[in-house]
Amino acid sequence: MVRFTDAIRYSENKRYLRYVLIPIAFLGLIFMISPSFFTELFTKSSARIIRYNESFAEPAPFNFEVENKKMEAFKNEDFTLNLKLAGKAIPTEVFLVTGGRRYKMTKNDMNHFGYDFPKIQKGVDFYFEAAGFKSKEYDIKLLERPSLANFNAYLSYPAYLGKPNEKWNNIGNLVVPEGTQIKWDFQTNKADKVWLMFNENRDTVSLKPSSTDNFSYQSQVRNSQSYQVRLGNAFSYNKEPIQYYINVIPDLYPKITMQDYRDTAVYNFISIGGSISDDYGLSGLKMMYRVVNKDKAGQFQAMNIPMESDQSIQNYYYQLSLSDLNLKPGDYVEYYVQVWDNDGVNGAKSSRSHTSQFRIPTSADMQKEIDKGVQDTEKQIDKAMKKAQDVQKDIKEIEKKLVNKDRLDYQDKKNIEDVIKKREELVDEVKKLQMQNEALNEKQERFDENSEKIKEKMEQLQQLMNEMLDEETKKLYEELKKLLEQNRDADPVMEKLKEISEQENNLEKELDRAMEMFKQMQFEQKVEKTAEELEKLAEDQEKLSEQTDKMDDKKSEENKNLSKEEKQAKQDELKKEQEDLNKRFEDIKKDLEELEKMDKDLEKPNGMEKQNDEMEQDKQDVDKEQENSKDNLEKKDNKNASKSQKSAGKKMKKMAESMMKMAGDQEKEQEEEDANALRAILENLVQLSHDQENLMKEFRNVQLSDPRFIGLAQRQTKLQDDSKIIEDSLNALAKRVFQIQSFITRELGDMKRHMTASTEGIKKRHLGNATGKQQQAMTSMNNLALMLSDVLNQMQDAMQQGGGGGGMKVKNKKKQKGKGDGKGKDKDGNTPNMSELQKKLNQQIQDLKKSGKTGKGMSEELAKLAAEQRRLRNALQQLEKMAGSQLDKNAKDQLGKQIQELKKEMEKIEEDLVNKRLDRIDQKRQKEIETRLLESEKALREREEEPTRKAETGKDKQKTPPPAMNQYLKNKEKQIELLKTIPPSLSPYYKKEVDEYFEKIDK
Repeated sequence: MVRFTDAIRYSENKRYLRYVLIPIAFLGLIFMISPSFFTELFTKSSARIIRYNESFAEPAPFNFEVENKKMEAFKNEDFTLNLKLAGKAIPTEVFLVTGGRRYKMTKNDMNHFGYDFPKIQKGVDFYFEAAGFKSKEYDIKLLERPSLANFNAYLSYPAYLGKPNEKWNNIGNLVVPEGTQIKWDFQTNKADKVWLMFNENRDTVSLKPSSTDNFSYQSQVRNSQSYQVRLGNAFSYNKEPIQYYINVIPDLYPKITMQDYRDTAVYNFISIGGSISDDYGLSGLKMMYRVVNKDKAGQFQAMNIPMESDQSIQNYYYQLSLSDLNLKPGDYVEYYVQVWDNDGVNGAKSSRSHTSQFRIPTSADMQKEIDKGVQDTEKQIDKAMKKAQDVQKDIKEIEKKLVNKDRLDYQDKKNIEDVIKKREELVDEVKKLQMQNEALNEKQERFDENSEKIKEKMEQLQQLMNEMLDEETKKLYEELKKLLEQNRDADPVMEKLKEISEQENNLEKELDRAMEMFKQMQFEQKVEKTAEELEKLAEDQEKLSEQTDKMDDKKSEENKNLSKEEKQAKQDELKKEQEDLNKRFEDIKKDLEELEKMDKDLEKPNGMEKQNDEMEQDKQDVDKEQENSKDNLEKKDNKNASKSQKSAGKKMKKMAESMMKMAGDQEKEQEEEDANALRAILENLVQLSHDQENLMKEFRNVQLSDPRFIGLAQRQTKLQDDSKIIEDSLNALAKRVFQIQSFITRELGDMKRHMTASTEGIKKRHLGNATGKQQQAMTSMNNLALMLSDVLNQMQDAMQQGGGGGGMKVKNKKKQKGKGDGKGKDKDGNTPNMSELQKKLNQQIQDLKKSGKTGKGMSEELAKLAAEQRRLRNALQQLEKMAGSQLDKNAKDQLGKQIQELKKEMEKIEEDLVNKRLDRIDQKRQKEIETRLLESEKALREREEEPTRKAETGKDKQKTPPPAMNQYLKNKEKQIELLKTIPPSLSPYYKKEVDEYFEKIDK
């Protein structure tokens, strides 16, 4: 056998290989043109040969081509299958066969068909069928996307909010306070990775799995931002975006409002008030203030204002005392209020109110204010007096109409009601006068250095005004109202109107007296101030004279070394100072002219017109010397300028001394005159009392038919005329003597009323009523005598302490602390206790009982003792007021009860002394009064020495807001009450909306 390799030699046949390339190229060309040729050739045809025993169907004239690149579908999602038919003949219908069921496919166009698998839950096997031909089988693979099954947001709020932590389920949009710690806990399905993307996907955080399908993340949020949750696995990401928004509510700045009310009367305080609020709470509230003057502005000082830190909305009130700031005229206080919140994240934030200023007026401005206050007070007195006259006039007219009436008609009642209404208006006017005068006194006391005597008069005048509205008159009007309600009888109404008329007459006189006393006091104040200003001007003029003299080059080596410009500057300064002094003297001359007008306006002038005439030459001399000084300064003749200045200063001093002497001499002369007049009134009053007592005894022993009756009636009429003289004299004196208090003039009115009633009783032959009124008139006379005796003693004491005259003292007007006038002290200089004084008085009463005195001597002694008892009773009343302000309510009530009982016992002793009933005053009663006084003094001392009271330091008085401030705070309180109705669980967003709503209301 021959081997193939031996038979065929490759080397010899290589030359034929080039012929093989021709068929290969031909076959390649066929493959390029129709590749299916080879498919049919090598697959189908070969298969038919290989599987020769099988029957093969006729091939379809078209092909099934699936256009989906991937046969993958996601669970629970729709899957669209796209089919293309290609071939010579295309059928019109195609069916999809799966699970043994045929589904007609949707024909999109001639060659394209589609079918939608809705919400695939599992894998699908299928094939196509068309025109009797079938495709091969296909399958759709089922995949799962990652999904979010559930998630929780755990909110941990900042501790300072005091808000409990919260958990929100499946809520991604959050509204949280700034600084809240948020922890997300995500539960997923088929997720391998989870991302959180913040700030519009700029910041991405990959979450670490805490367990299978669980992912968590924690962060503190400070700003509002959006965030997206993204899930992923090996196949895909979550289909729909999961986006949320975190709305961070920042801790807002606190809010504050401020209203201020200034003490423009005496410039003692600044009251501020308003409301403060914050969204979560407050931590501090302070008033910041500083003093600014012409030199510099001080540093801001802080004063803590009380507040409740746990209340987010509240009012505040504070009063800053200016007395400790040592403010001078022209200085001002700059102030504002600052509040801090309780922000525990960013630190406490603060807000402040607007800055306000409160300026202390200059001396000139303050004097203008005081002058205006004086004018306003005078107008108010005049207004009240006219109102009192109108009331009195209306009462008289009603009395005339009711004389012949038994019953009141409608118009009568209407007229009486109008009078009552006018009386209420009068009360308001008097109260306004009291407040106005008190404010003026405070302003003058602070800014005018008045003498102690003027201060005492100011207090006495204020007391007079305060006592104008007595309780007795008020009761009479209340009784009149009841009478109008109860019946229409005219007689009781007439009687009540008469009583009211007498009381109103007293008020009218008191107002008239207050007007005169006020004018006199203002005159004396202006005299003091003008004399003081004149004296100060004289000192300044003499100082300028010394400075001018030093400018002489011959006398001052320093001036020789100055340049020409420096000398001229000093010379100009001297000229300016002299011009200022000239202007001040012109103002003083105007004040002197004003004093003359004020003096002429008084019922009893003080002789200011004469004083001005006497000083006229001095005024002209001062004008001349000052003008010469000014001319010489312009000529640089400092030597002669200094002489003129010195001369002008001496003339001013002379004028000041003249005014002081005039005022002092006039005061001394007036005091002596008033004391003599009072002594004469007192003597006439005592004599009138004796005459009334004798007449009363005679009337008790006379019959109506007795011929002496007419003579006794005439004597009563004469006594009434004598009392009228005493009344007129005392009313005139009361306008000058400040020590005569209002209860004295009221007692005078009672005396007059009783005497008038006695005279009318005699005319009507009602002896019982007449003698009763005589007894009451005599009691009023005795009471009045005791009171006037006390006043006379006070005047004499004041005259003795004032010395022998020698002119008014302007300098050193204020008393030194701890020094007094020595009044009421014993020989060792110690003030005796009231119990010791009462013991001494009791001994004097017993001595008088044993003395056997009678007549006038006895009456005088009794009057003195009664006056002393009255003084002790008044002192006890003052002690009650002083002690009551320092004690608590229980102690005050207990002490008040003891003192009231003591006062009643003292009043009984006083009444017995006045009515000469010494036999009723026994030692047992007197001893009981002494004992009770000792007990009261001991109890008071023990309370003052209690350790709890002893250890306490001085406390500020409870400061109450001014009326306008009070109303402002009440309005704010109403808003706060509305805000408090907001439920605490309200979200920050709605809280913000509510705040904006109330801000709009406030505007």
